[in-house]
Amino acid sequence: MSPRTVFAALAAAAGASLLAPVALADLAKVKEVEEKPVIVFPDGTPGRPAFLKTIKGRFETPPAKVGEMQQGWMCARSSDILWNSPTHTRYSTNLFRIFRAELEKAHYPLPKVSDAIFEEPKAKKPNDELHVGLLFKEVAMNFCSKGSEGTQGGVYLKIFWQVYAPDAQKVVFETTTEGSFQAEEVDKASMTGFFDRAFTAAARNFLAEKGFYDAVANTQLAAAPTTPEILRLKGAKAGTDPLAKNVTMLRAAVATVFGDTGSGTGFFVSGDGHLLTNYHVVGAARFVKVKLTTGRELVGEVVRSDRKQDVALVKTEPINLPPISLRINEPNIGEDVFALGSPLGEKFNTTLTKGILSGYRTVDDNRYLQSDVAILPGNSGGPLLDAKGSVVGITVAGLGSKGLAGMNFFIPINDALAKLKLEFE
Repeated sequence: MSPRTVFAALAAAAGASLLAPVALADLAKVKEVEEKPVIVFPDGTPGRPAFLKTIKGRFETPPAKVGEMQQGWMCARSSDILWNSPTHTRYSTNLFRIFRAELEKAHYPLPKVSDAIFEEPKAKKPNDELHVGLLFKEVAMNFCSKGSEGTQGGVYLKIFWQVYAPDAQKVVFETTTEGSFQAEEVDKASMTGFFDRAFTAAARNFLAEKGFYDAVANTQLAAAPTTPEILRLKGAKAGTDPLAKNVTMLRAAVATVFGDTGSGTGFFVSGDGHLLTNYHVVGAARFVKVKLTTGRELVGEVVRSDRKQDVALVKTEPINLPPISLRINEPNIGEDVFALGSPLGEKFNTTLTKGILSGYRTVDDNRYLQSDVAILPGNSGGPLLDAKGSVVGITVAGLGSKGLAGMNFFIPINDALAKLKLEFE
């Protein structure tokens, strides 16, 4: 073979190796999930409209690594994919639309979307729509981007679902499903497209659950909420030392709570993860983010609430920290009181201020403690403590911003417990 022939053969071989797609074996494969057959809702069958209302993510500090991002034909220059709030937001963009499309394909009833520009006011009817919420429990993603040619890789999702009936004010179905998508060859879809396909598989597995079908088909759910039973929790013993001696432990039991419209404060009242805050902090959210003073982030479920009294009970995983004790007998006017909270957000978390109990007031049939202790937006839901560090009230409102210095109000802890039907050992 002449030198020119050898050179041509080598060049051809090199070109072939550059153009051949890199095998997926060079990337870690994600878990493969079987897709179950969707239960189709029969035409003409009465049912409750359903839609995806809430998407939540569980975030860790520091953010958890969920996979690798590689680039180039040789899948080199690897970097970590971290699961955090921006990543969650980026990949959740299309999920509301995808879920609606899957419901529509399976003939499930959907909320009506009006095209009318002007509508006549109608009498308010009971809301029979079912709210579907999801929480990402596990995420795994591995990608190799080849620029304009496309992407290789895969996505695996494990999702916890809840179906909430607003008229009955209760969760009527919950389950966990999985979904995955794997591209053995270069695929034109973007990385978001891979995520969407894995979510589609998980959504179809959700629609394969008979419990969801039964929830949609059940048109006879109670229109009025049932009265919750008394919930008994194991609380902390009241302290005997001055507050200043235990302030570090007290601050550790206070957290910043992130609802749908902003942030407020909450405080743990049991070691198994029960936390009190304001209703206006959590709003209508079923799940909220709870951030401890250590930076650790937890997912909290709103398990009880009372809008008029403006109190809510949130349940997180156990925090392995002593909760704050509650004082059952009411404080006297003139006693020193202390507010702990996150004024103006988590940057100033566990700020401690001091004042005196100025009086008891009744506004709109609700009783309040009045104090000149300083509070700001973000303190809402935090504890008002006595001189020994026991909770006597829950921060709810301050009028100092309106020029009324010292006119700050707190929900008596006994009133809050009564509304939420809580008892403590």
